[in-house]
Amino acid sequence: MPIDHIIESLPPLPFTVAQVIKVTTAPESTAEDLMKAILPDQTMCAAVLKIANSVLYGRSQEISSLHQAIVLLGHNEVQSIVIGKAAISTFRSLLKENKEEMSIFWEHSFVTGLAAKIIAENLGYITGQFFMAGLLHDIGKLVMFLAMPKKYTPKDWMLPFTSGERLQLEMEQFSVSHDIVGARLLRKWLFPENLTLALEFHHHPEKAPSLHGYPIVVQLADILSYLCCKEELVEGQSPAKVVVEYLPDIETLWKDQNLKWDPVVIESWLAWLKIDKEYGSSILNVLTL
Repeated sequence: MPIDHIIESLPPLPFTVAQVIKVTTAPESTAEDLMKAILPDQTMCAAVLKIANSVLYGRSQEISSLHQAIVLLGHNEVQSIVIGKAAISTFRSLLKENKEEMSIFWEHSFVTGLAAKIIAENLGYITGQFFMAGLLHDIGKLVMFLAMPKKYTPKDWMLPFTSGERLQLEMEQFSVSHDIVGARLLRKWLFPENLTLALEFHHHPEKAPSLHGYPIVVQLADILSYLCCKEELVEGQSPAKVVVEYLPDIETLWKDQNLKWDPVVIESWLAWLKIDKEYGSSILNVLTL
């Protein structure tokens, strides 16, 4: 089935998502406005509350109201939770027969979101939408699998790390690559353009418009997630060295964008990511249920 047909056939995201995007992108919106947008959807209300009370946010007292949760998390974080849960739910219902592969896929995607948040925070960016860009960075792979389940197999295409060579091979074999497909889907779903472009250029940050670092952060977050989930790849080696082995141009690219490439900092991000991965497991469960 053609990829464009799959994209058009996917159901629209719930009305709640559109309302949350509208509120969170309005400069004058308040926590009260955001609460009113989420309240009609009890599943989303429960997800926001559970995540606000998760270990990752380190609250000593239980957050019992949606308003409190929104104030604690902030608009960008809440937007990420709502968008992420809705997107994952859409594909969960379509890929019921591939539970094991989907579990691995979403774990990598979730850890990529955590990594993007860590990197963005260290670089001084607002972090909420970086998490979402990381979480959804490979969503185009799911569309390609739905379109070509016998050719675009999870083992060969969805689960391995996408190096530059693998991306080129994907383009040669399917005449399109998952980054482009993911951006098409997000445009169909009317996502904020910074998220859409983050997906579109996360394998080619040098080709992206000026986006406050979204694609370049997601590119590094992608490989750090892979190394975090497959720790044997880093044993006895500098994480930064392993990153460069997978992405030979990344150091030059960071320097070209006036970002400091520091192997010690890269190692600290990976160490931090391992901790957040452990603490964040409950959040992944909330998003994927």
